[in-house]
Formats: sequence, C-alpha cells, structure tokens
Amino acid sequence: MDLSSYSRALRLYWSFLEEQNLEWNSFPPIKRLKPTYQFRHHLITLIEDTAIAHSTANHYLSHVVQFYIWAIHDNYLNIENENTAPFCLEFIDIKRNDKLAHLKKKFTVQTSDLRIRVPKVAHTNNVNTMNALSREDLKLVANKLLNESIEFRLQCLLGLQCGLRINEISTLTVDAINQAIPLTENKSRYSITIGLDNGVQTKYKKTRKIEISYRLLITLKNYSISERYLKRLKKLKHKQLNVIQNLPNHKMRNLERSIIFTPLFISNYGNPTESKVISARWADFRKNVRMIDLSFNHKFHDLRCTYGTYRLNDLLQSNIDTSEALDCIMSWMGHNHEQTTWKYLRYLKRKEILLNQLSLLDEIMHDAVNGDVINE
Repeated sequence: MDLSSYSRALRLYWSFLEEQNLEWNSFPPIKRLKPTYQFRHHLITLIEDTAIAHSTANHYLSHVVQFYIWAIHDNYLNIENENTAPFCLEFIDIKRNDKLAHLKKKFTVQTSDLRIRVPKVAHTNNVNTMNALSREDLKLVANKLLNESIEFRLQCLLGLQCGLRINEISTLTVDAINQAIPLTENKSRYSITIGLDNGVQTKYKKTRKIEISYRLLITLKNYSISERYLKRLKKLKHKQLNVIQNLPNHKMRNLERSIIFTPLFISNYGNPTESKVISARWADFRKNVRMIDLSFNHKFHDLRCTYGTYRLNDLLQSNIDTSEALDCIMSWMGHNHEQTTWKYLRYLKRKEILLNQLSLLDEIMHDAVNGDVINE
C-alpha cells in the first residue's frame, strides 16, 4: 500500500469534512447528505476543473473506503443498518482473457458505489476529452445568457474570453482588474496579472498574465462600481465586522481573504462567491439550454477550452510561428505541461468547423452582456 497516497487521501477528506462542518461518523439515511457521497461530489467537481485526474479521485475514494472498513472492523464505527452505512459495497465479476482463462473464466473484485466512472478517453493527452463550443453553441449560449444574472454572465465570459478556470473566476478580485495594462497600441486588448499577490486563487498558486478584451474589461469595471455590486459589498463588509461563530473553515478563509483583496463576485447574501456555486448554476443553465438543443452537454470547463481553441487558431491565422503561438497559449492559460497545450493544436487540426477568428467569439458573446442591465 502507498502510505503517502493514503495519507494524502485522508488529509484531503478530513479537510473537506472540516470545511463543510461534517462529522466523519454521522451518516443520515439520505445518500446525498452522507459525508462520503458529498466528498465524492467534491472530487467530481475537481475532475471537471481538471484539478485532479479520474484515477486520482478513485484512489482517494478507495482509501476512504478502506479507512471506514477498518473503523467498522475495529468497532470505532457501529452501523445499525444499510441506511446508516457510509457506502454500499459491491462485488463485480470480471471475465478473464489470459492463458489460464479456461481454468477459471472470471474472478470477483470488491468495489463500492462511491467509485467514479472513468471515461475511456480520460487520458490527459487525448484530444477527445476536449469539447469546445461551436459557433451555433456560442450563439445559443449568448442568447440564453440574456435571461441570467449579470454575475453569471460575466463569469461565463471570463471563461470564454480569458480562459480562466472556475476557481480563478470565483476568486477574481477588483484589485486584479484595476491593474490591467494595454497590450496593443489601440488598447483593444489588455493584460491582467493574476495570482496570490492580488488575491486570485490560481492553479499551482502560479502568478500569470491573462489577456482580456477592452469591452469585457470596461464591463467588469462598470459592474464593480454599480449600485447592485455596492449593495453586495456593503453586506460583505458587515460580515467582516461581525464574524459568525463556528463558521466553516473554508468560509472563514474566504472572508479573511476578502478583507485584504476585494472579491469581484459576491452573493446577494454578502458571501464571496465559491466555485461550487458557479458549477451548480451552470448545471441549471445547461438544463435550460437543453430544452432548445438536446445535444448541448457542455461543462463549465468547456468555456476555457473554447477560449484556448479559438485563440490558438487566431494566432496561427496571423502567421505567427506555431511554437510561439503555443507558448502564448501555455502562458495565458497557465498550463503546467507543454503536452496539455499541444492538445489544442491537435484538436484544431481535427475540427475544421472551428476555424473562425477570435473576433467572432468576441462579437457573439458581447451581446450577452448589455451595459444597461448592470444596475439592475
């Protein structure tokens, strides 16, 4: 057994329990309320945000299962019936295809219903895992976004036009957008530095520069001084001065960060927006879109993929050297490995229908946010 993997899994699980104010040995009868299944949902969110791989998530869940089996065996946890069990054990028969298969055609393995299904194309270097929005998808999304809150619209645009990860969007600060500097002489595109120095929680805690259109930057700045935003900020300031006792650890950390760096996205209750809230809102939004187009099955992370795909194509159409274009994408998107960026090039070669300039993306999505609704 890999003890380091086991310790990482339990440390992550215990941190999750503390953040959510959950007890490790309390299991309500409703499955989705059990801490183990809530942890599973948390890991799925991390997978969708590409923070961890499917295999890593399943390793963690396997270690959590082993922990509970040990706790039950040694009487640290008493289970009265199936309804109060942390999970359900399952036994699966697997057919053998080796040389000795004629002696025993199958063998049985133990698993649990916590296990996350791994897509056959889940390998990180496989372009089939990428799912950029088509032109028709973009038009449909832009049209449906008009019925959404200004906050959700801006969050989607930051994914589509800046390639931000969901956690980077949820923790984007007013400090960061106020530090924008022009990239071009005509000031059509700007650069923003994001990282711990201005309160943005980036992957790997890396500081990087992102690009943003002048239109979106001005929309964000106008929103940050709108009456709607200032009302929410006032509620946040009140919470900062009147900290509630027994506040979950992650909410306390968010509140503490908001004192140093002013978050751009604040809920109507005065809480700094969390990535899981954006993820849940996207799930509802996707249901609404599917009422028009049943084939629409995009994740929020696909917005980031769309940015990378269209932006790389735009650079290549400008006759920039391929290696230089890939370096730009790798830098803007904060990829940790070159092979991740190379996926976009391979994807482009397979998807001729996506050969549109970045200006198309800007034009379509600009209509999704109207300046006259910011003060709603």
